[in-house]
Amino acid sequence: MNQGTLLNFGLVMLFILVGGVFAATELALVSLRESQLAQLAQQGRRGERVAALAHNPNRFLSAVQIGVTVAGFFSAAYGASTLAPDLAPVLEDWGLPAGASDTVAFIALTLFIAYLSLVFGELVPKRIALQRSAGVSLLVAPPLDRFAILMRPVIWFLSRSTDVVVRLVGGDPSAQREEMSEEELRELVSGHEGLGEEERRIVGDVFAAGDRQVREVMRPRTDVDFLDADMPVFKAVKLAAAMPHSRYPVVGASTDDVVGFVHVRDLFDPEVSRRSIRVEELVRDVLVLPGTKRVLPAMTEMRREGSHLAVVVDEYGGTAGIVTLEDLVEELVGEIRDEYDTDELPAAAAFGGVVDVDGMLNIEDFAQRIGVSLPDGPYETVAGFVVARLGRLPYVGDSVEFDGIRLEITAVDGRRASRLRVHPLAEPGGGEAAGQPAAPDDGETAAPPAG
Repeated sequence: MNQGTLLNFGLVMLFILVGGVFAATELALVSLRESQLAQLAQQGRRGERVAALAHNPNRFLSAVQIGVTVAGFFSAAYGASTLAPDLAPVLEDWGLPAGASDTVAFIALTLFIAYLSLVFGELVPKRIALQRSAGVSLLVAPPLDRFAILMRPVIWFLSRSTDVVVRLVGGDPSAQREEMSEEELRELVSGHEGLGEEERRIVGDVFAAGDRQVREVMRPRTDVDFLDADMPVFKAVKLAAAMPHSRYPVVGASTDDVVGFVHVRDLFDPEVSRRSIRVEELVRDVLVLPGTKRVLPAMTEMRREGSHLAVVVDEYGGTAGIVTLEDLVEELVGEIRDEYDTDELPAAAAFGGVVDVDGMLNIEDFAQRIGVSLPDGPYETVAGFVVARLGRLPYVGDSVEFDGIRLEITAVDGRRASRLRVHPLAEPGGGEAAGQPAAPDDGETAAPPAG
């Protein structure tokens, strides 16, 4: 093999490698996520160039295709035309007729160059670009940007032609890449090897919290300890000393008239407690949130306002309940227990026995603890589900069956089912129709006691 042949082969490989650089550039820019582009843009001018190119697909795709096409054309045309004459005599020496050797040499070299182009000009560069998209983009963005400036007239013509064809097939030329859906993001998080089990659970809870409303996690007004605005401070001190709260909403004429809240520090201040003043003189402004507000925006607003307590109002403007910053944080990281929290009976993940639950447990937490998803309806809690199925006020001993479990009321507080017992059924759905009130056991009371 003479020096001329080696030089020609070297030029062919150079064209192939140049095409490979363009191919790698294309895949690297296309595979960058929006979050990566935002990070790269903060790293300096190179990163800004990468982001600008990625957000202008017409420009960089046209430049890349020009480079790939030109490099591929020169590698194939130049290689076949310059190397075939050197291969033809070798084929003749192997016994191939002189008339056929030129054709066979041309075809053989074309196929060989195509193989080299696929491996070194497409597959290898794209594999590397896919594995190191950010690094490759930072490396090749400046030369690609300059090449795009040099080829601006050609790119303009190709871009306009592309826009016309895209419109003809029903597409939108101005549309950018499709954004990642929530389900895709959930799958990405759940399959990420760098996240531990607890981290994945927290991220999953963040997604769930994004769909939940404040009214689903609030403390209802029936469970809230209010202080009257005209109550003397010394009486409020006695009440606060017997209760485990640090902040109390203060009401005027009724619980729908919340005028603010008072902190126990203010109540127990010696300078205050010795004076004959009323609670309304210590009131601080309280944040008011609609019950339909989502958990994450509500948390953001409470943090921004520096509020640890917010009053939740319903669609009619009445007080629905209260929510604390701790309540919202617990939606993300799980239960935060302190010295005032009462112990709860455990609920095994694999449901295998009788479990007692609080009637105010919301249906999402019930599904996590018991493994049974209650249907959506005009209620937020397990007690609400039971009452909806009963169709009347609850009494001790009432029970309903649903999806292999029986929910039995074991305690009531006024008109509310405060405690329930979950019984697994031997045959899910057997006996009573699922979701219908079940007949009370012997000795149980399914109606108000006589007298």
